[in-house]
Amino acid sequence: MAAEWEATCRSPESLLALSRLAEAEVEVAALGVSDLGALLGALRRAEGPEERDHAARILQAMLRSQAVHPLVPRAILQALVPGLITVAQRLGWGAGGEWDDGGAFFADLLATAWEVIVAWSGQDRSYAVLDLLSAIRCRLRREAERHRATRRHVALGLDADSTGPPDHSGGITDLDVLARAIETLAGQGLDASDAAVLYGNCVLGLSISELARMTGRSRRHLDGRRHRAAQELCA
Repeated sequence: MAAEWEATCRSPESLLALSRLAEAEVEVAALGVSDLGALLGALRRAEGPEERDHAARILQAMLRSQAVHPLVPRAILQALVPGLITVAQRLGWGAGGEWDDGGAFFADLLATAWEVIVAWSGQDRSYAVLDLLSAIRCRLRREAERHRATRRHVALGLDADSTGPPDHSGGITDLDVLARAIETLAGQGLDASDAAVLYGNCVLGLSISELARMTGRSRRHLDGRRHRAAQELCA
């Protein structure tokens, strides 16, 4: 994947994609970069709260205006790879599912990430990276649970499409219960941005420092959002 991106990110199409993105987004134009490879390089080099905040806004802009060229969502996917590795780790690299190995699981994870990115074209999300990772994990977790349920049915000699009561005796962890609670309340009494921070910290397992680097917000700001979300969740 990295090799394919290296061959693509400096191509004429990449230059065209960056040009169109810069026309649509003032902050991208202000960077003064010539292609998507240089754009992602600038995002990775962001240091300090202000630069990280700016990088987060650029990712937000890329998600919002990705329709300007097909390579823009590909650039978003490349930017998400470190976070996707974290998601894979939190999901045990698909252990217990029907994937042959961790590589097959990660390939499915990438495909799911692509689907979510493209489906969210035009959306304006303040916590774009966290929201994307949360949605991707949610989809893969549900798929893994379906795989486990099918295997349990087969082991018990039941039809995989049985309409009997679902078996919740295995495969559901406290982490899954927490994830579902956050997903259910997000936007319904629980502020969506607060929910994203709590999900990133408690479900994805990212530290507040890691969240600060990803979102550009200060650790104090994020810790406040996490605390507020936890209080709302326990109310």
